[in-house]
Amino acid sequence: MPADDDEPPSSPPRESLHRAVAEAFEAEQFPLLRRLVDQPSHTAAKDDVEAAACILDAKAQELGLVVERTPDPSGRFADHRVYRSPATAPEDRSLALVGHVDTVFPRSMGFLQLRRDDGPEGPQTGDAIHGPGVLDMKSGLSSILFALQALRRVEPALYERLRARFVCVSDEEVGSPSSAPLFAALAPRLSAALVFESGRHEDRIVTCRKGSGSFEFVVHGHSAHAGNEHDKGINAIAVLARIVLAAEAMTDYERGVTVNVGIVEGGTAKNTVPDRARCVIDSRFLTVADAHDVVARMEALAADPFGDEADVPERLRGARVELHGGIARPPMEVIAGTQALRRRYEGHAAAAGLKVGEAPLQGGGSDANLLAAHGVPCIDGLGPHGQYFHNPREWSSLGSLLRRTQALACFLAEEARDVAQESPR
Repeated sequence: MPADDDEPPSSPPRESLHRAVAEAFEAEQFPLLRRLVDQPSHTAAKDDVEAAACILDAKAQELGLVVERTPDPSGRFADHRVYRSPATAPEDRSLALVGHVDTVFPRSMGFLQLRRDDGPEGPQTGDAIHGPGVLDMKSGLSSILFALQALRRVEPALYERLRARFVCVSDEEVGSPSSAPLFAALAPRLSAALVFESGRHEDRIVTCRKGSGSFEFVVHGHSAHAGNEHDKGINAIAVLARIVLAAEAMTDYERGVTVNVGIVEGGTAKNTVPDRARCVIDSRFLTVADAHDVVARMEALAADPFGDEADVPERLRGARVELHGGIARPPMEVIAGTQALRRRYEGHAAAAGLKVGEAPLQGGGSDANLLAAHGVPCIDGLGPHGQYFHNPREWSSLGSLLRRTQALACFLAEEARDVAQESPR
């Protein structure tokens, strides 16, 4: 990246954006983050998630963003939000800034409030903060809002030209079943996406993630007394056992495909031939092609649990097998534009004091998976560094959050400048 003195005159000085973020950090950004964390937002607690989203609504409206709400058709989840910058008309192509407001922590856990470590300047002045969602991913949400605010304060004319959408959903922690159609609808209008899931070790940027699938096999047999009429029964557990072994055999580490049978249930008593059994399976895969291959093999297994096995008792062939589920999140593959987007962001990250580079392959999914599958270049893991997400020990670094916000503010300035040069108004 060029030095500040070499930047084009139309570019807002990097130092001014960094300073604007720093000046607002303790006075405005951290207090809003505290309010957001102190408001529980477990995915299943719809009213709590809605209350947390309303905190975002208020700040977005203060920044002049247009608030669009998308209700969940089933009524299970809080409304999803799309906040449009002033220059972004409904059909315009734009950059997407992506996050989620739901967490994995129910009120019953008692892990409800933000706590800040003590520091050299006194009690509660340290770098580390603890609380539900400080890492995954309410800090990232605050970064988006206050990077936008910094640009608005330093260069209001550029801010008015920025074409961006801040997409915040309410069901990411359970696989985005309700918001997936929203991402599909938005994808044709998105030029790229920055996703603010928790930061990775050494600030490395996530460019690819495994996809995931969830499957449930239900076997229906026929019950009978195990002592008097064993031959009249169809043992659902015996059939399920063959399915379990065949499913586990689909794992192929070289291809990055894993299949894990995580739940097995069946039977009522040891002297009763079980008439029902079920198992629940998690699968992960690196490519869309492998995702479809796993689905096809699961479907074939449901149609014929015994394959080439020759010595199957004839009575077991009378079992009926149901298969439920499928691909939960497609893989986030590196697609055209991904690496150029990463390199573009990394220049601003390095200038803010962050390290750069690609993170190792990520096994867990995010909403970046959904957008990448629709052809939108994505980079992820742009929230602050910390540890123990999905764990009551969850913590996040305020210093990292400050630098992430500064990097994003400068990236947005570049984005707005590019828009201004393409279509001056």
